[in-house]
Amino acid sequence: MTVLSGARQWLGRRPAVTPQLLIIGVTVSSLILSFAISAIWFSETNGTNRFEPTVESLGLLAGIAGVVLERRAAARESRDQSLDAVRHELLDNKTILNSSAFMDQAESAPIRRIFPTLHLSAVDSILTAGGLSSAPDAELAMLLHRWRDEVGVFNHQLLLAEILAFTADSHDVLRDLHSGLHSPDGQLAEIRTRLDALLARLP
Repeated sequence: MTVLSGARQWLGRRPAVTPQLLIIGVTVSSLILSFAISAIWFSETNGTNRFEPTVESLGLLAGIAGVVLERRAAARESRDQSLDAVRHELLDNKTILNSSAFMDQAESAPIRRIFPTLHLSAVDSILTAGGLSSAPDAELAMLLHRWRDEVGVFNHQLLLAEILAFTADSHDVLRDLHSGLHSPDGQLAEIRTRLDALLARLP
């Protein structure tokens, strides 16, 4: 009974067989079998023909290695291009945050204005495509997920501020909105700090 329960527990913990693991298992098994047959052929055959299986096995191994290396190189290139797009997008956002629309002009009577929103397409793309799925990129992926959430909230707050500014006929409301946006611990200062930290973290 103990053996059966232990076997059930082992089966329950056993990782699921994915198509990728199945392909790797078949490939490794085929290579091992090929090298075993080549060794038997080499020991049992005389003359130059004894090297034929070895040459074919080495050619097969080289082909498989080439495919693996090419895929790794392509994935690396795609990751670098995606990160380059993310960097350009963050720099564009930095330009937006430093534009006149977000400058604190210390107006005696703050004016109603339409704020430009921050961009998220490149960050969305790299996170959706899984371009940062490897273990070394886990921290960067977490920071980008957090940045995407924060920008979504920030853009939504800007929209609400615009609606409130254009619908409320009160200078006190405009002054409160202006103060909340431009105060030292306000939304604008926080999103700028997050942006600078993320730019410094990009490889």
